[in-house]
Amino acid sequence: MKAYLPIALLALGALAGACRGASDDGAEDESAIRNVERKIIGPAQEFPADPALKAQTEKLRTSIKARREAAWKVVAKVLQPVKLAAAGVEIDGKRTLPAFRTWYGKDDFERTFAKAYADMKPADRAARRNLTAAEIERGLAFNATDQGSWTDADYLARVKQVKDGPSLQGLGGNSRVSYSPGFVRHMLGNYASIERCLPKLGTFAADAEPKAGNFAPCYDAEFPIDAAVVKASWWRADFGMKLATYDTSATTLTAKRAGTDEAHGGWGKGVAEASPDPSQVYTVTTSDGNAFRMPGLHLATKELREWLWITLFWSPEPDTDFGADRPQAIKDLGGPWKNYKMCVVMAYDEGDPDPRGGFAGSLGDALAATHEGKDGATWCSNPYIEKGEKNAQTNCIGCHQHGGLPGLSSETILKDEAKFPKSGRTRLRKNFPSDYAWGFDFAPEFLSRIIETQVQHFDSIDR
Repeated sequence: MKAYLPIALLALGALAGACRGASDDGAEDESAIRNVERKIIGPAQEFPADPALKAQTEKLRTSIKARREAAWKVVAKVLQPVKLAAAGVEIDGKRTLPAFRTWYGKDDFERTFAKAYADMKPADRAARRNLTAAEIERGLAFNATDQGSWTDADYLARVKQVKDGPSLQGLGGNSRVSYSPGFVRHMLGNYASIERCLPKLGTFAADAEPKAGNFAPCYDAEFPIDAAVVKASWWRADFGMKLATYDTSATTLTAKRAGTDEAHGGWGKGVAEASPDPSQVYTVTTSDGNAFRMPGLHLATKELREWLWITLFWSPEPDTDFGADRPQAIKDLGGPWKNYKMCVVMAYDEGDPDPRGGFAGSLGDALAATHEGKDGATWCSNPYIEKGEKNAQTNCIGCHQHGGLPGLSSETILKDEAKFPKSGRTRLRKNFPSDYAWGFDFAPEFLSRIIETQVQHFDSIDR
């Protein structure tokens, strides 16, 4: 076997400070899905995109209710339980993870690309020939079964660490970002375009007209509809640590939107604290015994051209405001998922003239508190993920339009109202080099730099 991974790791460690689950002291990062956990889990579950959704773009833009109904359906799909590949890992008759918890992390991405690229002929690498679909699938299959430096004894020891529900869920680690197979395949299949694009990444003027049918110049084409990304927020659940709780009622949102609250338009430290158990909030225990709660989750799917942006946040009062319309499909999943609220956007500007979106009660009140009128800027924010001043005034799409561009972060965007109006919610770009993906060239993911480092490594030895 070719010794390509360690060399790439040395370079990436210098670049990003951490990679392939390696921490600063050289120990493996328990948050990652390492070789052994990936073998237990098996290949990532495909995201079952709805090919009919894109035709409903205008309906979703002009109807808050239709938008929320579509978003809840997507949530139900990514939460569906998926059976683990390994036998002998079972708690209370179950051996499943939610579908999104099987998705690939940057470690999976690096292992897969390293294998697929190393297996190419030197002449093909020199010519920057694209990886074929078959080569990508071989790389993914390798990643799903290779134990790396883990022995069979190590593998069995890891299996035996699964003793309860949270430790079973801990097989998926607690990394912040995960990618559907469709997202990973697209990045791998566009490695040559990505590598060529990196030197030009800061040169794409916001008003530059994109090519017909492709507004993402760093790829040969935009992401396919089965591309999806999740970003999770993890809070310690041991040592007596509690979880902050947040109020998302109309009264609070009105103050935050105006910036008249004590957090200056941010979510602040919360209104109280709670100690929810694993039946109330999604909880994992990693292999080192540390326990974490996941109170917040961003989800973006490419089922719409400019993505569908969904966020889930935990609440001790889950059936009020943004949880009041939770459908039966979510309730039927049982466990903690009944305790999460949801908001969604799919456009920069609101197309529904009804500030309540057709909803009565606390949900209608909350929607009205964030509604800026027809054609006003949309709103969607997660108190567990969006931190700092003005972050309770944001939406997802406005921030992600700048994904991967040098010198930009959510913090820099929010600090400059003149350059990024309405807390960054205003559409400013005609082209989107990374197709809205922050992980393209932003810490801690640096997916494009994983590609660049591997390519440069083989350039040196191929010569």
